[in-house]
Amino acid sequence: MQVDIYQEEDDDELAENTQHQLIFPYLIKATETMHPMAHFHLAECYRKGLGVDQDHTKAVELYRSLADRGIPQAQIALGRCFESGEGVDQDFDSAIEWYSKAADQGYDDIRIAFLRGCHLMAVCLIHGFGTTRDQNKAVGIFEQLANEEHSDSEFWQANCHQFGWGVSKDKQKAFEWFSKSAGQGNSYGQFMVGDCYFDVRYGHTKDHTKAAEWFRKSAEQGNRSAQNYLAICYLYGHGVPQDIDTAVFWFRKSADQGWQGAIDKLTQLEVWL
Repeated sequence: MQVDIYQEEDDDELAENTQHQLIFPYLIKATETMHPMAHFHLAECYRKGLGVDQDHTKAVELYRSLADRGIPQAQIALGRCFESGEGVDQDFDSAIEWYSKAADQGYDDIRIAFLRGCHLMAVCLIHGFGTTRDQNKAVGIFEQLANEEHSDSEFWQANCHQFGWGVSKDKQKAFEWFSKSAGQGNSYGQFMVGDCYFDVRYGHTKDHTKAAEWFRKSAEQGNRSAQNYLAICYLYGHGVPQDIDTAVFWFRKSADQGWQGAIDKLTQLEVWL
């Protein structure tokens, strides 16, 4: 006998909805006792249209009443509504705010995942990848996330100030944000702090010793740019004793990751293997 799997799925969905229609009146009754999880499940029913007509606005109203009382599940749900624009105007700042409130109660995985998503969206806005370029909006998101001590966003906030993306160019602010990112162990932030000390074009006092120190921190995390620059420091004795063997070691590390500058240097030194 041929089984219609689509019919089975429809039947399962119908049965589930029937169950929710039976449960819904009891949820309404339970909310009269001010039981928070009854309110939460009732909100879920309105959001998903389970046992009742779908109503995102009503869901948001219920989530907000619970979120204001400090219920983390509702704070996450409300943040999700602001993120997606369900029942409210889409507002990433408000979404971050509610996710952060939940995170303060131990919901770090949710917060981290959302922060990463917002960060990637801002990077796309900077360059116009898959969306209309809007550097003003991007820098606003980076600033919000950077203030949440998201190290990748601190790095990108520094780039915004360095290149004038959505803000006025300000090399000192760029260095401050690079330093904050580096201080949290971000290899790109560490590399750029090293580069600021290495090259006067960033408007910072040249200090090859500090540059080499920051390049090393970044290189040891596998950053190929930093590996290349640390090799250059050893090749010419910038901030470290000149040491060709150590230079070759770091050039090879960088070249193994495809950094063309390192490959070219090894070719010039005739040590490429």
